[in-house]
Amino acid sequence: MPSAQTPSPPEVDLSYSVEDFSAGAHRDSLFFHERIESAMADLATEGRPARVLDVACGLGKQAAAIRRRGPETWGLEASDQMIGLGRYIDPQNEVIYVRGIAESLPFAGASFNRVVCQGALDHFADAQAFMREAARVLQPGGRVVIALANYESLSCRLGRALTSMKRRLGRPELPGRPYWEVPEDHNLKGTLTALRDLGGGALELEQCFGVSLLWLFSRWGPLLDRLPMPLARGLWNGLDRVARRAPGLADMMISVWRVPGVTSRGGRTQPGL
Repeated sequence: MPSAQTPSPPEVDLSYSVEDFSAGAHRDSLFFHERIESAMADLATEGRPARVLDVACGLGKQAAAIRRRGPETWGLEASDQMIGLGRYIDPQNEVIYVRGIAESLPFAGASFNRVVCQGALDHFADAQAFMREAARVLQPGGRVVIALANYESLSCRLGRALTSMKRRLGRPELPGRPYWEVPEDHNLKGTLTALRDLGGGALELEQCFGVSLLWLFSRWGPLLDRLPMPLARGLWNGLDRVARRAPGLADMMISVWRVPGVTSRGGRTQPGL
């Protein structure tokens, strides 16, 4: 048994379920998730890859979107509840679901042209073990695509500063966990520095860009809700263009990885990023 001073090792999150996730009700959440899903699907299918693996696929929405674009798509998920609910919600999709964990992928080496992981890597017990496994199952020229929430985003920094000011002024704080605090079931704090260190010797970073600024910041979502839709979307898109060039300030960081020394693209054709 570990002593009181010794932290317990991270645990595999087998109980993650639909109740653990809230997409948000405001337009900023709508725009945010639309952009991430579109970017991930574009990167997953660039060059018409033959086989794609979505790791920690949840309900399978992203995997189904990738499958509709053509490639054979597999979804790996640790939660039976998620797999069952995903099949119930969309029984016609052609995704092949497998129960398993990211740190020990149940596939032979060189099985996939793309491995994608959207918004789940910080739940993994050992993120670098996943990176090694992702490199192992990649075919030559394949790519790993990861979307990771940024807890040092501009929105998180402003949220912390605003809360600190409220405390000094004796103002009441909102109940519940602040969005800028890392949840207890996360084993990695998503930051640009942490992301750059993920590859170890197994994968090297090829590209990184940001998605969205100010997501969840106080009054930003309600402000967009009050504006005419074209103006709201235009304002959000303008900040998103800034985020793309400044992933360290963005709400979500999307990164593309390759096996060191590999320069050509995988899949059936030679795409370009």
